[in-house]
Amino acid sequence: MTQVDVSPLFQPFSCKSLHLKNRIVMAPMTRQFSPGYIRNDDVVAYYRRRAENEVGLIVTEGTTVNHPSANGYENVPAFHGEALKGWKKVVDAVHGAGGKIMPQLWHVGTVRKPGIGPDKEAPGMGPSGITSAGKRKAHVMSLEDIQACVAAVAQAAADAEQLGFDGVEIHGAHGYLIDQFFWDVTNERTDRYGGSLENRCR
Repeated sequence: MTQVDVSPLFQPFSCKSLHLKNRIVMAPMTRQFSPGYIRNDDVVAYYRRRAENEVGLIVTEGTTVNHPSANGYENVPAFHGEALKGWKKVVDAVHGAGGKIMPQLWHVGTVRKPGIGPDKEAPGMGPSGITSAGKRKAHVMSLEDIQACVAAVAQAAADAEQLGFDGVEIHGAHGYLIDQFFWDVTNERTDRYGGSLENRCR
């Protein structure tokens, strides 16, 4: 059997201001363990344990930005308002254990279902209100809606910096909001946010 050299995984890595003690990165994993959408001590301990066991960089589970339609699942943590106090505890715990951490910033778009909190009346929305299955079931985003979502992500990134996070990851895959702008089946817009190849290459 061929042996694989895994030693590079344990070598330090640097990119601009980010300096990691190794190249092991924990991917974001949605856990739904934040009652009321707010971090508790169990969650702080969960991330601390990963840092204590030599994970070089932790990317948190998806955290919802400050937009009424951002959330698609119960007990997923928010990344705004009162929830930021809990995230500060997470950052301090991870840094205290010698780790680095980034939040994954999330808006689910048309994946959102009616009745999900915290704003149970907020509709799911997307570039054309179409799901990845090609079904029309959600609110079609206006330019104002798009600008509000961009502003919410920008504010979350600024809050992450203020809290001491080591960077941010913006969720842009798996059929959620940003990803919905990339595909013809979910984006029939004809404005500058359209899903045509011509618009995507601008």
